[in-house]
Amino acid sequence: MQQKLRAIFFYLSVISFFIILPMVLLYSFGYKLDINRFRFIKTGLIYVQAVPQGAKVYLNGRYLKKTTPISIEELMPGKYKVSLELESYYPWSQTVSVESGKTTSLDNIIFFPKKPHLSKMNIVDVDDFYIFSNDKDYTYCVSEGRTALSKIRLNPKDQEANLLYGQLELPANIKDFSLSPDKKKILYFNNDKLDVLYLPTEKLNYTQPKNSDFSVLPDDRILYAFWYSDSQYIIVVTVKDIKIYELSSQGKNNIITVLNLNDNHAKAFYDTTEDILYFTDLQEGVDGKSHRGLYRLDMSNRSPFSFMKNMEE
Repeated sequence: MQQKLRAIFFYLSVISFFIILPMVLLYSFGYKLDINRFRFIKTGLIYVQAVPQGAKVYLNGRYLKKTTPISIEELMPGKYKVSLELESYYPWSQTVSVESGKTTSLDNIIFFPKKPHLSKMNIVDVDDFYIFSNDKDYTYCVSEGRTALSKIRLNPKDQEANLLYGQLELPANIKDFSLSPDKKKILYFNNDKLDVLYLPTEKLNYTQPKNSDFSVLPDDRILYAFWYSDSQYIIVVTVKDIKIYELSSQGKNNIITVLNLNDNHAKAFYDTTEDILYFTDLQEGVDGKSHRGLYRLDMSNRSPFSFMKNMEE
C-alpha cells in the first residue's frame, strides 16, 4: 500500500513539475494567462517619466505606491488610465493602450506649478515691448499713450529701468509701430501712410526725437511693415504687393517691388534674426479655384538689392 502511495505521489510530482515548469518559464518571459481565453499572452509595459520627478503614480485609480520615473510591467494588452500627482503642481492623466510585447512610453510629461513664478518686470504702464535676440538681458517698452521709451532689465532680481526718451509723440491714429533692431528708429503706419521717427543717437533722458525724415505714401492699403535686420531698409506688405524701401533714399528712390500679391487679406510675419518673410497669398489651383498658401521669402543676403539680383539670375 505504501509503495502504491509513493508511486502515486511520484507520478503526481512529475506531472506537476511538467505543468508548473512551463508556466513558471512563461511568466519569467513576460507571459500571463488570459483566463477569459484560457491561453498565455505576452504582456506589455508602461514607462512613465515626468519633470519634475517624484510624482505619485495611479493605474486605473489604484495607487501603485511608487513615484516617477517608473516602469509598470506585466500588463495585459488593453487600455489603462495613468494618473500622476505631484504636490503643488497640476495633476496629469491620460488613457493609453498597451500592446502585447511592447512598451508604451510616457516620457514627455511636464508638470506646471499651481502657483506660477510670476513677477512684474516694468515700473511704467506698457503699450508695447520689444526683446531682441542680440540683447536678451533687456526689454524696450513703449509706455501707454506712446509718449516714452524705456529700457528695462529682464532679471527679476534687478529690475533696472532707464527712461530713454520721454517725448515720443506718436500719432494717436496709427495702426501699428515697431522699434528698429538698432533701437534708434521707430516706424509707424496706418492704412495709407508710413513714417519713421529718428531717435537721438545718445541716450539722454527726456530728449525730443528728431522729426520724421522718412515717409511713404503707397498706392495701396498697408497691411504690415517690418524692419530689415540692418535697420536701413523697410519691408512693406500692402494688399497688392511686397516692397522694399531704402531709408537713405527717404522712400523716393531704390524702391523694389519684390512680389505682387493676390490676397487682399494676406497675413505676414518677419523673422528679423534670419531676414525671412513668411506670408500668405492666393494662387489658382489645378481645380480652377483660388487657394491660400503659406510662403517663405528668404532675404538673408547682405542687402535686399543683392537678394533681388540673385532672384533675377
